[in-house]
Amino acid sequence: MAAQTFTYTWTHTRLETIQDQFRYFMTYGNVRQSAIDDVVYGVGEKAVQAVGLFACDSSGLRVIEARLSVDWDLSAKLSLSIPTLGGLTGWDGTQAPEVKVAGRRFAEAAERLQLNISFWVRLLITIRDDEKVYQSWCEKLGLAGPPPDWKEPPEERAENLFDLPEVQVSILRAGGS
Repeated sequence: MAAQTFTYTWTHTRLETIQDQFRYFMTYGNVRQSAIDDVVYGVGEKAVQAVGLFACDSSGLRVIEARLSVDWDLSAKLSLSIPTLGGLTGWDGTQAPEVKVAGRRFAEAAERLQLNISFWVRLLITIRDDEKVYQSWCEKLGLAGPPPDWKEPPEERAENLFDLPEVQVSILRAGGS
């Protein structure tokens, strides 16, 4: 019998690919599935601008954070010329390598420091400026206020995803520690 080889390829819209990145990113923070689903829905509605995974020390102040954000204006422009993406080199299935590296590094640091992980969600400014719409989205996403302050001013390392430049991933550390 001859050996068989199977190849897996995928094609998604830019929006679906962005939603995938948020889903993967939040799993590194062990966020419960229902909350991830709610946020991914908000990303699909282009209401979510950013998500942060963060950890606080015993003082209750943030010491480390990983952030994933999207520039929806740039995404709209890019969608006109490159509406779909698929089978990208270096990706782990549909997960961008930058998301995988940042998510893993954040999770490993939080584990090493024995810190609990929480998350925040930032909605678009147009939503935040309309109190009624903002409150409706906060209810849909189960949001309950801003994240804790930083223990020290954070230092940030950020990069845009190579194949999805409208998405940026950042790692922030209090005082650069």
